[in-house]
Amino acid sequence: MQKLIYFIRKTAVAIVFIILEIIAIRCYAYSTPYTQARLLVWSNTVVGAVQSTFAGISNYFALRKENTRLTEHIATLENRIRTLEAMQPEEKLAVEGVLQRYEYLSARVISSTTNRRRNFITLDKGFQDGVFADMAVMTPEGYAVGVVVDCSENFAVAKTLLNVDFRLGGVLAEDGSHGSVAWRGGDTQIINFVELSKYAKVQKDDLVRAAGFSHYFPKEAIIGNIEEIELAENGTSYNCKVRLAADMNRLYNVVLVRNTGAGEAQALEEKTHH
Repeated sequence: MQKLIYFIRKTAVAIVFIILEIIAIRCYAYSTPYTQARLLVWSNTVVGAVQSTFAGISNYFALRKENTRLTEHIATLENRIRTLEAMQPEEKLAVEGVLQRYEYLSARVISSTTNRRRNFITLDKGFQDGVFADMAVMTPEGYAVGVVVDCSENFAVAKTLLNVDFRLGGVLAEDGSHGSVAWRGGDTQIINFVELSKYAKVQKDDLVRAAGFSHYFPKEAIIGNIEEIELAENGTSYNCKVRLAADMNRLYNVVLVRNTGAGEAQALEEKTHH
């Protein structure tokens, strides 16, 4: 108790000075509209500088994780290249024919939404960079994200899997059974995998990929893993919930994929349907 009293006596002058300074600044700040505006500008500058510092630190650690994932993905691609090089010439040509069907381009996400029923992302690449509508958007790890719907000279907008208007063909990686992938709103990490035959051998945690007949994604694209399984009301198919492989709330660098044969396939389908 004596130490507390001694401390208060020792610092009383400084404490009183600080209190008076706060009162004086407050009186000055509210004395005229001009001083209020000046103080607001000053406080916003300070807050902005602090937020910018913390944002820089956060982005630094986020980029470290992102670079780690990119490095791992590059290593995987290098292994695939070495495998192709080791193949017999006939096998190599057959596989290269499939690989050349797709063109790849990197881009960065500059804005995104996940809290709406129709969510989009904006990318820092456009027409002049070789981006076109209907290009698939994937993470560097090969996870499906969405499809480009519009472009300007320098930017592109893509609708993501978290868009109630977007449907995509899906397939069970192990069983090979096909279904349809669509989001119905709600949880941003869960998407619906419907119209899956009741004869499909589906289990929890089974991998779901983009269907090979998709005009957007290569068949290697991963959608996610089975979370829940239930029989549909019609009794002839399963309705499953799939946990998305891509974290839609943390999209930074992405890969754009163009299917060079999509136009020909779509034209043929339209001709056949007519």
